[in-house]
Amino acid sequence: RWYEKISMSYSGEFRNSVNAIKENRFFKSNLIKDWQNGMRHSIPVSATFSLFDVIQISPSVNYTERWYTGGIKEAWDPVEKRNVVVDTVNGFKRVYDYGASISANTKLYGMYVPWKIFGDKVQAIRHVFSPSISLSYKPDFGDPKYGFYEKYSYRNEFGEDVEYSYSPYSRMMFGTAPAGQSGSIGFDFKNNLEMKVKSESDSTGFKKMSLIDDLGVNFSYNMMADSMKWSMINTNVRLKLSKSYTLSLNATWDPYVYELDKNGRPVAVDKLRVFNGKGIGKLQSTGTSFSYSVNQDTFKKLFGKEDASNEDKEGGEDSNANLPDDGTMGRNPNETAAKKSVFDTGSQSIGEFDDDGYLKNQIQWNLSFNYSVRYGYDM
Repeated sequence: RWYEKISMSYSGEFRNSVNAIKENRFFKSNLIKDWQNGMRHSIPVSATFSLFDVIQISPSVNYTERWYTGGIKEAWDPVEKRNVVVDTVNGFKRVYDYGASISANTKLYGMYVPWKIFGDKVQAIRHVFSPSISLSYKPDFGDPKYGFYEKYSYRNEFGEDVEYSYSPYSRMMFGTAPAGQSGSIGFDFKNNLEMKVKSESDSTGFKKMSLIDDLGVNFSYNMMADSMKWSMINTNVRLKLSKSYTLSLNATWDPYVYELDKNGRPVAVDKLRVFNGKGIGKLQSTGTSFSYSVNQDTFKKLFGKEDASNEDKEGGEDSNANLPDDGTMGRNPNETAAKKSVFDTGSQSIGEFDDDGYLKNQIQWNLSFNYSVRYGYDM
Protein backbone atom coordinates (compact mmCIF):
# COMPACT_ATOMS: atom_id res chain seq x y z
CA ARG A 1 0.00 0.00 0.00
CA TRP A 2 1.19 3.50 -0.77
CA TYR A 3 0.88 4.78 2.80
CA GLU A 4 3.20 2.04 4.05
CA LYS A 5 6.03 3.76 2.17
CA ILE A 6 5.69 6.93 4.26
CA SER A 7 8.02 7.29 7.23
CA MET A 8 7.99 9.85 10.03
CA SER A 9 10.33 10.31 12.96
CA TYR A 10 10.78 12.68 15.87
CA SER A 11 13.87 13.83 17.71
CA GLY A 12 14.06 16.23 20.63
CA GLU A 13 16.98 17.86 22.41
CA PHE A 14 16.97 19.87 25.62
CA ARG A 15 19.95 21.93 26.71
CA ASN A 16 20.77 24.63 29.26
CA SER A 17 23.99 26.45 30.08
CA VAL A 18 25.28 29.29 32.23
CA ASN A 19 28.28 31.55 31.68
CA ALA A 20 30.25 34.06 33.75
CA ILE A 21 28.87 33.11 37.16
CA LYS A 22 30.86 32.67 40.36
CA GLU A 23 30.97 29.33 42.14
CA ASN A 24 29.41 30.66 45.35
CA ARG A 25 26.43 31.95 43.36
CA PHE A 26 25.94 28.86 41.20
CA PHE A 27 23.16 27.31 43.33
CA LYS A 28 21.61 30.73 43.96
CA SER A 29 21.28 31.61 40.27
CA ASN A 30 17.89 31.99 38.63
CA LEU A 31 17.12 29.27 36.07
CA ILE A 32 15.19 31.69 33.82
CA LYS A 33 17.19 34.92 34.15
CA ASP A 34 20.75 33.64 34.58
CA TRP A 35 20.65 30.44 32.54
CA GLN A 36 20.21 29.99 28.83
CA ASN A 37 17.62 27.28 28.18
CA GLY A 38 16.48 25.76 24.92
CA MET A 39 14.70 22.80 23.41
CA ARG A 40 14.62 21.73 19.78
CA HIS A 41 12.05 19.48 18.10
CA SER A 42 12.64 17.98 14.65
CA ILE A 43 10.00 16.09 12.68
CA PRO A 44 11.04 14.82 9.23
CA VAL A 45 8.47 13.09 7.02
CA SER A 46 9.57 11.29 3.85
CA ALA A 47 8.44 8.67 1.37
CA THR A 48 9.72 6.82 -1.69
CA PHE A 49 7.60 5.80 -4.66
CA SER A 50 8.49 4.07 -7.90
CA LEU A 51 7.46 5.55 -11.25
CA PHE A 52 7.40 3.10 -14.19
CA ASP A 53 9.65 0.83 -12.08
CA VAL A 54 12.73 2.81 -13.16
CA ILE A 55 12.43 6.25 -11.52
CA GLN A 56 12.42 6.73 -7.76
CA ILE A 57 10.36 9.69 -6.51
CA SER A 58 11.14 10.86 -2.96
CA PRO A 59 9.08 13.70 -1.43
CA SER A 60 9.93 14.99 2.04
CA VAL A 61 8.81 17.63 4.54
CA ASN A 62 10.91 18.86 7.48
CA TYR A 63 9.63 20.80 10.47
CA THR A 64 11.87 22.23 13.20
CA GLU A 65 10.73 24.14 16.27
CA ARG A 66 12.85 25.77 18.98
CA TRP A 67 11.75 26.78 22.47
CA TYR A 68 13.63 29.44 24.43
CA THR A 69 13.13 31.16 27.77
CA GLY A 70 14.34 34.50 26.49
CA GLY A 71 15.80 36.61 23.71
CA ILE A 72 18.10 39.60 23.24
CA LYS A 73 17.84 43.23 22.16
CA GLU A 74 20.50 44.85 20.00
CA ALA A 75 21.37 48.49 19.30
CA TRP A 76 24.10 50.52 17.63
CA ASP A 77 26.94 51.60 19.93
CA PRO A 78 28.43 54.87 18.60
CA VAL A 79 31.46 54.52 20.88
CA GLU A 80 32.44 50.99 19.83
CA LYS A 81 30.94 51.61 16.37
CA ARG A 82 29.20 48.25 16.15
CA ASN A 83 25.92 46.52 16.96
CA VAL A 84 25.88 45.25 20.55
CA VAL A 85 23.47 43.46 22.90
CA VAL A 86 21.82 46.00 25.21
CA ASP A 87 19.12 43.97 26.95
CA THR A 88 17.73 40.49 27.59
CA VAL A 89 13.99 39.80 27.31
CA ASN A 90 12.72 36.91 29.44
CA GLY A 91 9.70 34.79 28.60
CA PHE A 92 8.71 31.77 26.57
CA LYS A 93 9.75 32.17 22.92
CA ARG A 94 8.85 29.85 20.07
CA VAL A 95 10.81 29.85 16.79
CA TYR A 96 10.02 27.43 13.99
CA ASP A 97 10.78 26.80 10.34
CA TYR A 98 9.77 24.25 7.74
CA GLY A 99 10.53 23.27 4.18
CA ALA A 100 9.56 20.77 1.52
CA SER A 101 11.46 18.99 -1.23
CA ILE A 102 11.01 16.33 -3.86
CA SER A 103 13.65 14.43 -5.79
CA ALA A 104 13.74 12.00 -8.70
CA ASN A 105 16.60 9.65 -9.51
CA THR A 106 17.29 6.66 -11.69
CA LYS A 107 20.16 4.49 -12.94
CA LEU A 108 21.29 3.91 -16.51
CA TYR A 109 23.57 0.98 -17.36
CA GLY A 110 26.02 0.60 -20.20
CA MET A 111 28.08 -2.50 -21.03
CA TYR A 112 31.17 -2.84 -23.21
CA VAL A 113 32.60 -6.23 -24.17
CA PRO A 114 36.16 -6.02 -25.59
CA TRP A 115 37.04 -7.84 -28.77
CA LYS A 116 38.54 -11.26 -28.22
CA ILE A 117 41.47 -10.36 -30.46
CA PHE A 118 42.84 -8.41 -27.48
CA GLY A 119 42.63 -11.49 -25.25
CA ASP A 120 39.97 -12.83 -22.91
CA LYS A 121 41.36 -11.59 -19.60
CA VAL A 122 38.88 -8.69 -19.52
CA GLN A 123 35.35 -10.04 -19.85
CA ALA A 124 33.32 -6.81 -19.70
CA ILE A 125 33.35 -3.17 -18.57
CA ARG A 126 30.19 -1.74 -16.99
CA HIS A 127 29.28 1.94 -16.68
CA VAL A 128 26.55 3.04 -14.24
CA PHE A 129 25.19 6.58 -14.67
CA SER A 130 23.03 7.88 -11.79
CA PRO A 131 21.34 11.23 -12.52
CA SER A 132 19.26 12.97 -9.87
CA ILE A 133 17.19 16.15 -9.84
CA SER A 134 15.59 17.74 -6.80
CA LEU A 135 13.26 20.65 -6.10
CA SER A 136 13.14 22.33 -2.69
CA TYR A 137 11.29 25.30 -1.21
CA LYS A 138 11.52 27.20 2.06
CA PRO A 139 9.61 30.43 2.81
CA ASP A 140 11.16 33.66 4.06
CA PHE A 141 11.07 33.49 7.85
CA GLY A 142 12.49 36.99 7.97
CA ASP A 143 9.04 38.29 6.99
CA PRO A 144 7.53 40.48 9.75
CA LYS A 145 4.44 38.25 9.94
CA TYR A 146 6.52 35.54 11.64
CA GLY A 147 8.03 37.91 14.20
CA PHE A 148 11.42 36.18 14.24
CA TYR A 149 13.40 39.27 13.14
CA GLU A 150 13.49 42.90 14.25
CA LYS A 151 14.79 46.06 12.58
CA TYR A 152 16.16 49.41 13.72
CA SER A 153 17.85 52.35 12.00
CA TYR A 154 21.02 54.19 13.02
CA ARG A 155 23.64 56.53 11.61
CA ASN A 156 27.08 54.98 11.32
CA GLU A 157 30.50 56.61 11.71
CA PHE A 158 30.42 57.74 8.06
CA GLY A 159 27.18 59.65 8.54
CA GLU A 160 25.16 57.13 6.53
CA ASP A 161 21.66 56.04 7.55
CA VAL A 162 21.59 52.26 7.90
CA GLU A 163 18.66 49.92 8.52
CA TYR A 164 19.82 46.87 10.44
CA SER A 165 17.90 43.59 10.71
CA TYR A 166 18.62 40.96 13.36
CA SER A 167 16.97 38.05 15.14
CA PRO A 168 16.65 38.10 18.95
CA TYR A 169 17.31 34.34 18.86
CA SER A 170 20.36 34.19 16.59
CA ARG A 171 22.69 33.89 19.60
CA MET A 172 20.63 31.22 21.29
CA MET A 173 21.95 27.66 21.47
CA PHE A 174 19.79 26.33 18.61
CA GLY A 175 19.89 29.46 16.47
CA THR A 176 16.96 30.99 14.66
CA ALA A 177 14.83 30.44 11.58
CA PRO A 178 16.63 31.29 8.32
CA ALA A 179 15.80 34.56 6.60
CA GLY A 180 15.29 34.76 2.86
CA GLN A 181 13.03 32.80 0.58
CA SER A 182 14.60 29.79 -1.10
CA GLY A 183 13.35 27.77 -4.03
CA SER A 184 16.08 25.85 -5.80
CA ILE A 185 16.55 23.08 -8.32
CA GLY A 186 19.45 20.74 -7.62
CA PHE A 187 21.30 18.62 -10.15
CA ASP A 188 23.52 15.68 -9.22
CA PHE A 189 25.26 13.30 -11.63
CA LYS A 190 27.27 10.27 -10.52
CA ASN A 191 29.26 7.73 -12.52
CA ASN A 192 30.68 4.34 -11.64
CA LEU A 193 32.99 2.21 -13.78
CA GLU A 194 33.74 -1.47 -13.07
CA MET A 195 35.59 -4.19 -14.92
CA LYS A 196 35.02 -7.96 -14.81
CA VAL A 197 38.18 -10.03 -15.27
CA LYS A 198 39.17 -13.68 -15.05
CA SER A 199 40.58 -14.77 -11.71
CA GLU A 200 41.90 -18.16 -10.66
CA SER A 201 41.74 -17.20 -6.97
CA ASP A 202 37.96 -16.66 -7.06
CA SER A 203 35.61 -19.64 -6.78
CA THR A 204 33.46 -18.32 -9.64
CA GLY A 205 36.45 -17.86 -11.91
CA PHE A 206 35.82 -14.11 -12.21
CA LYS A 207 36.20 -11.02 -10.05
CA LYS A 208 35.12 -7.38 -10.24
CA MET A 209 37.61 -4.52 -10.26
CA SER A 210 36.65 -0.92 -9.56
CA LEU A 211 38.11 1.46 -12.13
CA ILE A 212 36.30 4.60 -10.92
CA ASP A 213 34.32 4.17 -7.73
CA ASP A 214 32.62 7.56 -8.06
CA LEU A 215 32.90 10.44 -10.54
CA GLY A 216 30.36 13.14 -9.81
CA VAL A 217 29.30 16.73 -10.35
CA ASN A 218 26.54 18.69 -8.59
CA PHE A 219 25.19 22.24 -8.66
CA SER A 220 21.91 24.09 -8.05
CA TYR A 221 19.81 26.98 -9.35
CA ASN A 222 17.97 29.29 -6.92
CA MET A 223 14.79 30.46 -8.64
CA MET A 224 13.94 32.92 -5.84
CA ALA A 225 17.22 34.86 -5.92
CA ASP A 226 17.31 38.28 -7.57
CA SER A 227 20.74 37.64 -9.10
CA MET A 228 23.62 35.14 -9.00
CA LYS A 229 21.14 32.28 -9.15
CA TRP A 230 23.65 29.54 -9.99
CA SER A 231 25.62 27.93 -7.17
CA MET A 232 29.21 26.79 -7.16
CA ILE A 233 29.94 23.68 -9.23
CA ASN A 234 31.30 20.81 -7.13
CA THR A 235 33.18 17.92 -8.73
CA ASN A 236 34.70 14.84 -7.15
CA VAL A 237 36.35 11.56 -8.05
CA ARG A 238 36.98 8.57 -5.77
CA LEU A 239 39.31 5.72 -6.68
CA LYS A 240 39.30 2.48 -4.72
CA LEU A 241 42.82 1.28 -5.45
CA SER A 242 42.39 -1.72 -3.15
CA LYS A 243 40.07 -2.95 -0.42
CA SER A 244 42.14 -1.03 2.12
CA TYR A 245 43.25 2.06 0.17
CA THR A 246 40.92 4.81 -1.12
CA LEU A 247 41.95 8.04 -2.86
CA SER A 248 39.55 11.00 -3.21
CA LEU A 249 39.93 14.22 -5.20
CA ASN A 250 37.50 17.15 -5.29
CA ALA A 251 37.31 20.65 -6.75
CA THR A 252 34.98 23.66 -6.59
CA TRP A 253 34.36 25.94 -9.58
CA ASP A 254 32.82 29.43 -9.74
CA PRO A 255 30.58 29.89 -12.82
CA TYR A 256 30.57 33.72 -12.67
CA VAL A 257 32.84 36.36 -14.19
CA TYR A 258 34.91 38.59 -11.88
CA GLU A 259 35.39 42.32 -12.44
CA LEU A 260 37.07 45.10 -10.48
CA ASP A 261 34.90 47.35 -8.31
CA LYS A 262 35.49 51.06 -7.66
CA ASN A 263 38.14 50.19 -5.06
CA GLY A 264 40.03 47.93 -7.45
CA ARG A 265 38.98 44.70 -5.77
CA PRO A 266 37.77 41.71 -7.83
CA VAL A 267 34.10 40.89 -7.26
CA ALA A 268 31.74 38.43 -8.91
CA VAL A 269 29.16 39.91 -11.28
CA ASP A 270 25.97 38.41 -12.66
CA LYS A 271 27.59 37.13 -15.87
CA LEU A 272 28.18 33.45 -16.56
CA ARG A 273 31.65 32.53 -17.77
CA VAL A 274 30.32 30.00 -20.26
CA PHE A 275 28.47 32.76 -22.16
CA ASN A 276 31.51 35.06 -22.15
CA GLY A 277 34.05 32.68 -23.65
CA LYS A 278 35.84 31.93 -20.36
CA GLY A 279 35.00 28.28 -19.84
CA ILE A 280 32.49 26.67 -17.51
CA GLY A 281 34.00 27.82 -14.23
CA LYS A 282 37.00 29.30 -12.44
CA LEU A 283 38.81 27.00 -10.03
CA GLN A 284 38.11 28.12 -6.46
CA SER A 285 39.50 25.29 -4.34
CA THR A 286 40.80 21.73 -4.56
CA GLY A 287 41.11 18.96 -2.03
CA THR A 288 42.76 15.57 -1.73
CA SER A 289 42.22 12.85 0.82
CA PHE A 290 43.19 9.23 1.20
CA SER A 291 42.54 6.53 3.74
CA TYR A 292 44.14 3.19 4.52
CA SER A 293 42.91 0.58 6.96
CA VAL A 294 44.31 -2.67 8.34
CA ASN A 295 42.70 -5.33 10.52
CA GLN A 296 43.31 -8.87 11.72
CA ASP A 297 42.49 -10.27 8.27
CA THR A 298 45.20 -8.15 6.62
CA PHE A 299 48.00 -10.18 8.21
CA LYS A 300 46.21 -13.44 7.53
CA LYS A 301 46.29 -12.64 3.83
CA LEU A 302 49.98 -11.75 4.00
CA PHE A 303 51.09 -14.81 5.97
CA GLY A 304 48.29 -17.27 5.27
CA LYS A 305 50.00 -18.89 2.27
CA GLU A 306 53.17 -19.36 4.25
CA ASP A 307 51.30 -21.16 7.04
CA ALA A 308 49.47 -23.33 4.54
CA SER A 309 52.73 -24.32 2.85
CA ASN A 310 54.21 -25.27 6.21
CA GLU A 311 51.23 -27.48 6.94
CA ASP A 312 51.56 -29.15 3.56
CA LYS A 313 55.24 -29.69 4.19
CA GLU A 314 54.63 -31.28 7.57
CA GLY A 315 51.89 -33.44 6.10
CA GLY A 316 54.21 -34.61 3.33
CA GLU A 317 56.75 -35.92 5.79
CA ASP A 318 54.24 -38.32 7.38
CA SER A 319 52.10 -40.24 4.92
CA ASN A 320 49.90 -41.68 7.69
CA ALA A 321 48.92 -38.33 9.20
CA ASN A 322 45.52 -38.27 7.47
CA LEU A 323 44.36 -41.78 8.25
CA PRO A 324 40.56 -42.10 8.66
CA ASP A 325 39.04 -42.84 12.05
CA ASP A 326 38.52 -46.61 12.23
CA GLY A 327 36.95 -46.54 15.69
CA THR A 328 40.26 -46.80 17.53
CA MET A 329 40.97 -43.08 17.85
CA GLY A 330 43.84 -42.60 20.28
CA ARG A 331 45.34 -46.03 19.69
CA ASN A 332 46.88 -45.01 16.39
CA PRO A 333 49.77 -42.66 17.19
CA ASN A 334 49.39 -41.01 13.77
CA GLU A 335 45.81 -39.88 14.47
CA THR A 336 45.09 -36.69 16.45
CA ALA A 337 41.74 -35.61 17.85
CA ALA A 338 40.50 -32.03 17.70
CA LYS A 339 41.47 -29.95 20.73
CA LYS A 340 38.66 -29.72 23.26
CA SER A 341 38.36 -27.99 26.60
CA VAL A 342 38.51 -30.13 29.74
CA PHE A 343 35.37 -28.27 30.85
CA ASP A 344 33.53 -28.92 27.57
CA THR A 345 31.67 -32.14 28.27
CA GLY A 346 28.83 -31.62 25.78
CA SER A 347 28.49 -33.17 22.37
CA GLN A 348 28.99 -29.80 20.62
CA SER A 349 32.14 -27.73 21.03
CA ILE A 350 31.74 -24.07 22.03
CA GLY A 351 34.87 -22.87 20.23
CA GLU A 352 38.55 -23.44 19.57
CA PHE A 353 40.87 -24.14 22.51
CA ASP A 354 44.60 -24.09 23.06
CA ASP A 355 46.81 -26.93 24.35
CA ASP A 356 45.92 -26.13 27.97
CA GLY A 357 42.18 -26.35 27.32
CA TYR A 358 41.45 -22.61 27.45
CA LEU A 359 39.16 -20.94 24.93
CA LYS A 360 41.00 -18.89 22.31
CA ASN A 361 39.73 -15.32 22.42
CA GLN A 362 40.14 -13.72 19.00
CA ILE A 363 39.83 -9.94 19.28
CA GLN A 364 38.46 -8.14 16.23
CA TRP A 365 40.31 -4.88 15.55
CA ASN A 366 40.64 -2.27 12.84
CA LEU A 367 43.16 0.56 12.41
CA SER A 368 42.51 3.36 9.90
CA PHE A 369 44.77 6.15 8.64
CA ASN A 370 43.15 9.25 7.12
CA TYR A 371 44.80 12.28 5.57
CA SER A 372 43.22 15.27 3.83
CA VAL A 373 44.42 18.62 2.51
CA ARG A 374 42.55 21.49 0.86
CA TYR A 375 43.82 24.44 -1.18
CA GLY A 376 42.07 27.75 -1.87
CA TYR A 377 42.91 30.04 -4.78
CA ASP A 378 42.82 33.84 -4.94
CA MET A 379 40.67 35.64 -7.47
